[in-house]
Amino acid sequence: MHRVLKWAGLAVSFYGWNKIDLFAEAWKAAGFRMVGHIVFRKSNASSSGFLRYEHESAYLLAKGNAKRSGQPVPDVIDMPYNGNKLHPTQKPVAALLPLVDTFCPIGGLVLDPFCGSGSTLVAAQHLGRDWLGMELDAEHAAMATRRLAWHAAKKIAA
Repeated sequence: MHRVLKWAGLAVSFYGWNKIDLFAEAWKAAGFRMVGHIVFRKSNASSSGFLRYEHESAYLLAKGNAKRSGQPVPDVIDMPYNGNKLHPTQKPVAALLPLVDTFCPIGGLVLDPFCGSGSTLVAAQHLGRDWLGMELDAEHAAMATRRLAWHAAKKIAA
């Protein structure tokens, strides 16, 4: 991600809370600077152990001296449950729209190297940003392709 991100660019990276030490080391080794932390409050518990897991987290990472937005997004974003019908960790497009809008300038490119069912790409497409997604699982990649085509056709028809 760091290699392809433009200088002064920003990246949002979800992570597993129990592996934060590994993620943080990898981000720093790649040259990223952690400039923010985002909590996605879920309307459901994805699992439970000592606690009920009702949130997901992401770090906002900067390459170089990224400029602050004049309209910062909140660091807590509601993430309504969508049933995860398309992917086990599916994110609702509505929760991703403000991130794409704020952190990817018009004319910019949204890269999702683990795109799953394509929610981030749908958000980018909706906002008129270019996008590039990668997914190892062929079924999920096909789902993302179908979603993007459906949303593109829906926008053209409108």
